[in-house]
Amino acid sequence: MTVERAPGYIHTFSPAEQRRLIDQALFLEPYHHTGIDFAGCQSILEVGCGVGAQMSLLLRRWPGARFTGVDQSETQIARARQTLARALAEGRAELHLVPGERLAFKDASFDGACVFWVFEHAPQPLPILREILRVLKPGGVLFATEVFDQALHVFPRSAAIEVYFQAFMALQTEFGGEPNIGIRMPGLLAQAGFSDIAITDVSPTLDARMTEPTARRAFLDYFQTLLLSGSGPLLERGRVKQHVIDGLRQDFARLNDDPAAVFSFGAKQVRGIKPRA
Repeated sequence: MTVERAPGYIHTFSPAEQRRLIDQALFLEPYHHTGIDFAGCQSILEVGCGVGAQMSLLLRRWPGARFTGVDQSETQIARARQTLARALAEGRAELHLVPGERLAFKDASFDGACVFWVFEHAPQPLPILREILRVLKPGGVLFATEVFDQALHVFPRSAAIEVYFQAFMALQTEFGGEPNIGIRMPGLLAQAGFSDIAITDVSPTLDARMTEPTARRAFLDYFQTLLLSGSGPLLERGRVKQHVIDGLRQDFARLNDDPAAVFSFGAKQVRGIKPRA
């Protein structure tokens, strides 16, 4: 099987990564979907829909809406057709293989739009945002959820996680991405022409309030898997050595055993409205 590779996507397009994206959506739903309000929206666009993981949640949360997903990866769209097979058959969803900066829709086609974890990989976010603005109806709403990697906080300190994550962010930047795009999103929306812009911190955080062992293990396992999803490109390019990855695994195990541990992964959610006039 040939696996699609893109020089600007650190996570790869492997089947394992596609499964991780589906698990990721379910894990992050309580953090990143509760603030999204598509009440009154009948037609909603997701840009960078990937494998359909986020759209499957949106379809469940907003049963009265019809969703359109776009992505520029043939591999991801093919997987999304499997993930969303029922919704596609019922006419509640449709998928298009098009890039976000050249949306194949008429002006004012959608009531709402959403983007999850796309702009961190996009060298030029403004053309995408301007296209989203174009296809939104006046008064239409955009919700975008993005990383703010600089806000990662680990206690007790882990040298291995720090070294690995610095290499991870550096390679993503070399690929043309922006690991701290979350904090820039309000300004980017303003530049694109959105109004009524708001930003919310949606950083998943583990600390002493999370006492249930299974929940703690699941939380740390998720973030260990997320970080290691970039280990292949990092190892191939000599950005990290195997001993750093081994140390990262050991430190995640220590965090699980420490009731006072803190692990917080920076994330921001921004909302913008297309002006009516």
